[in-house]
Amino acid sequence: MTTDDEIRSFRKIFRGRQDIVPRYWTSYKTGRSGYSPLCKNEWKTPECGKGKIRNACHACTNRAYVPLSDPLLHDHFRGKHILGVYPLLPDHTCHFMAADFDNHKGERPPLEDVLAFHETCQVQDVPCHVLRSKSGRGYHAFVFFDGPVPAWKARLVGFGLLKEAEAVGDDMELASFDRLFPNQDRLSGKGLGNLIALPFQGRATRANHTLFLNRESGFTKPCGDQWRVVADVERIGESVLDNLIREWNLKESPRTKSSDAFRYTHQHADIRAFPISDFDQIAERCAFIAHCRDDAETLPEPDWYILLTISARCESGERISHHLSMPYPAYTYEETDAKICQALNKTGPYCCPTIRRINGKYCTSCHHYGKIRSPIVLGWAN
Repeated sequence: MTTDDEIRSFRKIFRGRQDIVPRYWTSYKTGRSGYSPLCKNEWKTPECGKGKIRNACHACTNRAYVPLSDPLLHDHFRGKHILGVYPLLPDHTCHFMAADFDNHKGERPPLEDVLAFHETCQVQDVPCHVLRSKSGRGYHAFVFFDGPVPAWKARLVGFGLLKEAEAVGDDMELASFDRLFPNQDRLSGKGLGNLIALPFQGRATRANHTLFLNRESGFTKPCGDQWRVVADVERIGESVLDNLIREWNLKESPRTKSSDAFRYTHQHADIRAFPISDFDQIAERCAFIAHCRDDAETLPEPDWYILLTISARCESGERISHHLSMPYPAYTYEETDAKICQALNKTGPYCCPTIRRINGKYCTSCHHYGKIRSPIVLGWAN
């Protein structure tokens, strides 16, 4: 049984929003999954509009969010459920920063980038702690702060460290780096920002996932005493971020409130192999792409990524891709730009059999299925 002191230490370092707790869910009817904030009125009649109103939670006036509590964390550690945390606070500060590294297509092992990032942090005297993700295929590299710091400073330094580690760059592929938590400098007022799964999840820990990893093992094996690691975690102050910002001459972009020097670019993506396509024509002929366009507010990430592999290769692809992504409550320019870059550099336009495997309900009645390889051809002139 987890002790009160252990719970207290855990909540101190993995500290985010305390008034809202996201919990992972899976629909047995549709197979879809995701996180939603715990609500006291969930499925209550007539307060809850789930199942009746599209995007009901986001627009609900009867929301009664459940705050984080020790019993909820106990159940998370036991494996009863999977909790997450929103790292960006209402005052636009955060208590930690985490870089997410994932093995998207098996082209580049994420461990190489994790080791490079950790080494860069060590050189800069920034304590970095690495955990394996819930799936076991990726890693989360955490930097903890001894108090709330402005998110824009954390993100600015985070991208600086990633750049120094060559995990991101202006003239190279995106490697295995996926996103930074938090992925926004400020809350827009339309959503809660992005969330990250809390570690020490009961079922995942039995497979040695979501645990602190031992640097001496090359981050292949968990540390021995996990709660001792939690209690002894090194944290840094805002002054460390200020020093790095000054030494590296990092600048805030007035438009995005993040470092323009570390924005992703896809100017070197090789899209010449594909004729320019017409997105409106594709959406008119493909029910799946029309779904991605029309359901942008609640679109699952796999569907969103498929959309970008196609929309980014259309005429005015970057503008269209951002326009299609904006309705999502947690939309950020930087994350979408990164995904566009990945979609152009690391994958081709998704093929119909793959789309059918991921979300096949839109393909079953399509009279194009089996006659074309990918929806992108529906927008070609010939």
